[in-house]
Amino acid sequence: MAYPRLPLSFLAAVALFCQTAQTPLPNADMKDPDGQKVQFRFQTLPNSVQIYTCKPTGQTYSWAGPDPDAILVDSPHKLTVHHYKGPTWEAADGSIVRSEGPLAKHFLPTNTSAVHWLELPAKDPAKQFAKVTFIHRIDTVGGLPPATKPCDAQHSGDQERVSYSATYLFYAPK
Repeated sequence: MAYPRLPLSFLAAVALFCQTAQTPLPNADMKDPDGQKVQFRFQTLPNSVQIYTCKPTGQTYSWAGPDPDAILVDSPHKLTVHHYKGPTWEAADGSIVRSEGPLAKHFLPTNTSAVHWLELPAKDPAKQFAKVTFIHRIDTVGGLPPATKPCDAQHSGDQERVSYSATYLFYAPK
């Protein structure tokens, strides 16, 4: 039986659709989104964390999350942003942008002991972030689930705050 030949563009789309946190893409594949430019560049402050919660997963337990709790600043320190669960980025002036974690494209970090680099589509951007279409998290350090803390029935519901740092790029159309 002969199988139909599928166009490469279709196969590439299937590969991206199937890409998950468990099968991240190489970070060399992370590029500026087509037709986009960096509108804002933020860096996390040293007190930024990823929050993990010990939860049941079938017959075992594992660290779920992460949920960020980070303060970001731009290079001239004129704009301060709180990054929290959602994921959501909210500036002190009320500018806000959200995304949906399941829509994130994951990329391997250059530092293997760090959380993945991400590309997230923007959702509901407002005020200064009104033109933001994509958000990249790059240059990550730390933020992985706790390796030395127990996560079992006795610790179900426990939370651990793990330090991390990252650069966030907010993209808008050129």
